[in-house]
Amino acid sequence: MTQFYSRKQFNKKREKLVNNRVYNGLANTLDIPCMPNGEIYDERLYNKIFNKSIHQLITYNWIGLTNAYNKNSFLQTAVNQKVEDAFRNDGLIIDTKTLDTEELETLRKTMDEEGDLEAIADTIRWGRLYGGGCLIANTEQDPSLPLDRKQLKGKKLKFLATNRWQCYQNADSPYNSQYFTFTDALEGIKTKEQATSAIIDSSRIGLFTGTKAPYQTRAMLQGWNTSLFEGILEPVESLLGGFGVTLELLSEAKIDIFKIADLSSTLAAGPAGEQQIRKRLQIATANKNYKCSLAMDATDDYIQKQINFGGIPQLVQQLMYVFCGYLRYPVSKLFGIGSSGFSSGEDDLENYNGTVDSEVRIPARQLITWVVNLRCLQLFGRELPDFRPKWKPLRVMSEKDMAEINSRKLDNYLKLKEAQIMTGRQVAQHLTEDGYILFSDEEIKKISDDFEPDMEKSVKEDMNI
Repeated sequence: MTQFYSRKQFNKKREKLVNNRVYNGLANTLDIPCMPNGEIYDERLYNKIFNKSIHQLITYNWIGLTNAYNKNSFLQTAVNQKVEDAFRNDGLIIDTKTLDTEELETLRKTMDEEGDLEAIADTIRWGRLYGGGCLIANTEQDPSLPLDRKQLKGKKLKFLATNRWQCYQNADSPYNSQYFTFTDALEGIKTKEQATSAIIDSSRIGLFTGTKAPYQTRAMLQGWNTSLFEGILEPVESLLGGFGVTLELLSEAKIDIFKIADLSSTLAAGPAGEQQIRKRLQIATANKNYKCSLAMDATDDYIQKQINFGGIPQLVQQLMYVFCGYLRYPVSKLFGIGSSGFSSGEDDLENYNGTVDSEVRIPARQLITWVVNLRCLQLFGRELPDFRPKWKPLRVMSEKDMAEINSRKLDNYLKLKEAQIMTGRQVAQHLTEDGYILFSDEEIKKISDDFEPDMEKSVKEDMNI
């Protein structure tokens, strides 16, 4: 039989009970005293850590997430900024040895014209907002049938970005579902029987679910992950509350105080007296606002008090720091506030760049590979077995650093050319790809692609030695 202790008994036997704690991992880590049966005893600390975090998942409320995204620009930035930075300045490098130079250029040009990278970015964007994003490969084939990759060459192919609420699975998990139902009244896939929706086979859908949630949470969300806002609900409420309080104080920055003689006796006269006081205040306020003059009784008095805003800017700034800490964003990225003091902000940006890789670039590799292979099947009739998504570094270097790097690259290319490892045409191609010296295709073709003959060997041949 389990024995329970009252609060008074527990306090008396606290020292003895410490030795009998049940070290269940969580209580030991948080240093929470336990009852002999293993239950956590400290109710205040327990409620602070656990009960406060027990709430309905806001990922279910897609309408609320949509409204919050539309109405708050800094929440839009929280969702979009890392996605935009990941693909900024052609950040995705598409390169493979399977295709020759002309085919590779055709692939890059087609993906740019068809908006493939924008569709991938939008899918990631909705995956971060709603906990799941879907990318549909729309072809001329029947969408309800499995995708026939061999029939893609020369046919139309368009990628449509959507979210888990617009394209939902017909099973308990998107990874186990054979079909998806896609609803779209504006554009996209439509059939004669269903004007605004269509059944899509799973082979035509690429998924992005972002950071993986625990199993129990994914089970409640039908296999999807949580929204980005799930873990930042409290700091968002604190930040918006701080902004709201500040605006209310600003609206009441100045308070007019009218000292009216015999106010108590006038109010005691009933509704007529109250109406008389209101009328006097309205007349005085109107004169003060528009005529810059005020007529008062000799026994009345007027005082204007101004609220002191000392400490409020620092409070709002600290709330902004807390919010950015939850999101793992530097303040300069989210609110445009630069670094101050001795900090240059480079360390913050380096940490931020690491989160872009871990939250966007690495989880998107499978989706990007799927899109590139389908586009290659549509253009060339074959996939790219050696393709791996590569990215440009996020760090923005100064002109001085870029000049030094380009100078070193040029020296290395010239040394490789002198060592007969690279030809002149190959050097020109690499310099053009690096953007250091730009050669046109005609100029590159005119450059010799042969290695220069060995001078010592040619001299001996001329002397017949």
